[in-house]
Amino acid sequence: MIKAVMFDMGGTLEDLYSDERNDKATAHALYEILKRHDIDVPYEAEPLWDIVGAGIQAYKKHSELTLIELKPEEIWCDWGFKDVPVDREKLAEISEEIAHMWETTFYDRRLREHAAEMLKALKEDLNMHVSVVSNTGSLFQVFSTLKNYGVRQYFDEITLSSIVGYRKPHPNIFRIACAQAGLDPSECAFVGDTLSRDVVGPRKMGFGRVFKINSFLTPQKDIGKFSVEPDYQITDIYDVYTLLKKEREQA
Repeated sequence: MIKAVMFDMGGTLEDLYSDERNDKATAHALYEILKRHDIDVPYEAEPLWDIVGAGIQAYKKHSELTLIELKPEEIWCDWGFKDVPVDREKLAEISEEIAHMWETTFYDRRLREHAAEMLKALKEDLNMHVSVVSNTGSLFQVFSTLKNYGVRQYFDEITLSSIVGYRKPHPNIFRIACAQAGLDPSECAFVGDTLSRDVVGPRKMGFGRVFKINSFLTPQKDIGKFSVEPDYQITDIYDVYTLLKKEREQA
């Protein structure tokens, strides 16, 4: 029987979107953070982001190959600002602030429709253990975002790549999430928006159920062919609750 439901964050619990407007906003937000902390750089906002953003994209490609997540100070000092003359000690001190800004500015985010009702029903009707398992370069952004959405109280655990050091679909991030829940993977369901991360990983770990819901990120992350399929392809996230409730009633 399924006793826990684990959710990806961006693209699953959240709808997100990004375009050139977000890229420009990120450039200026980064520049303002540096100014506020008296960190000098020899570039204006947008030329600076051309360099730093390229470094961050190089890091993202690297991390997706190694499935290892670095800490914010390593990401921004060693990758983002690699080719920028800057006070690295000062930069390291504010790297989490920059990481948080990047996560919330480079993407427009909002809680997916029906997500709050679905989470409430999983906890109060089905008495599920509910958690987040997410790839992120920020240590605290997911916690604060869930609180801002008014749904933090529904989550028993939050497992982040930035904290555990492994990115989905690395098996260790799922092992850690299952260990925190005190459950075997066969007793857990996973809900995500990508085959490459959110279906491949749980399938290899032997999760009892896997759900997939499409997002803005799905076509970017699911390039190529994959030999795995979810148990359920859904369009409304509330269906996670209705399908698991139906399974329980039929058991």
